[in-house]
Order: sequence, then C-alpha cells, then structure tokens
Amino acid sequence: MTNLTEKDFFFCFTKKLSIYLKEEGISYIIKARSIKDNAIYTVYHKTDELQRALDKYKKIN
Repeated sequence: MTNLTEKDFFFCFTKKLSIYLKEEGISYIIKARSIKDNAIYTVYHKTDELQRALDKYKKIN
C-alpha cells in the first residue's frame, strides 16, 4: 500500500486550466469549495500525463 501525501496531488484553482485539462482527457479526483474563500477548485493525481498537459498549457498561455 502506498502512502499518498499532498505532494502527490495537483490543486487547480483556475477554471480555465481545469477546463483545458478536461479537454485533454484528464479527469479530476475531487471538485470542492474552499472554506477560506468559497472558491471552487479541482484536485488531480500527479502523473506524467498531467505534467505534459500542464507544460503544454504553459506554452500556449
């Protein structure tokens, strides 16, 4: 059994990025609302596929 930590997850607070990741075929694990400011965010498991999509997103934005 693997112990997961916060470092194993990517927290996305940007709706535009979350939509982009969905278009790239990457699904979030959790969609939640921040207690602090009521903002909606999504959480993804960090994978090579996610990192490639994030790198691609950075190049086009």
